[in-house]
Formats: sequence, structure tokens, C-alpha cells
Amino acid sequence: MIAEAQDQEVAVMLFDVVLGYGAHPDPAAELAPVINQVRHISPQLSMICSITGTEQDPQNKSHVQKALQEAGVIVLTSNAAACELVAKIISLKNL
Repeated sequence: MIAEAQDQEVAVMLFDVVLGYGAHPDPAAELAPVINQVRHISPQLSMICSITGTEQDPQNKSHVQKALQEAGVIVLTSNAAACELVAKIISLKNL
């Protein structure tokens, strides 16, 4: 993420967060410091993600979503919705 943020041609960063057994026990805590660094390097960069998981997962979807949103990430309900938003952002930036 840091390397991509340093590339001036990168306008959008899209990623998925997967919850459940076998996934990182606290992905938001792991990602938040990196996201903060990205924001410092490239404040205009749009960061968009989707979360695959449920409230019943050990990480709790709402907890992860809130933490990512507080870090400045746009969290969408599905990876399809996230991809659609990325496409719209790219088309606007290419005008």
C-alpha cells in the first residue's frame, strides 16, 4: 500500500478485507497505521474496500467497518459495489 501510494499515477486503492476463522484476528488494527501512512503520503488518494464477513465472525464486521471508515476508507457492501465506485472515480479523473 505504501509503495502504491508513492506512485503519482495511482488515483484509487481498492482492497478487500476478509473476516472469519483463519483471517487476521484484528484486521482493522493491522491496516489502520498503514492507511494513516498512505493518507500522509497521498491525501488525494481514494481508498475503497469491501468487507467479507458477518457480525458473528470473531472480528465483528461492524467493528472492522467503523475502524476503517474512521481511518478514511470508503467501505462498500460488496466487492462489486466497490469496483463500480472505483470505475466511476477513474472515469472522472480521466476527464
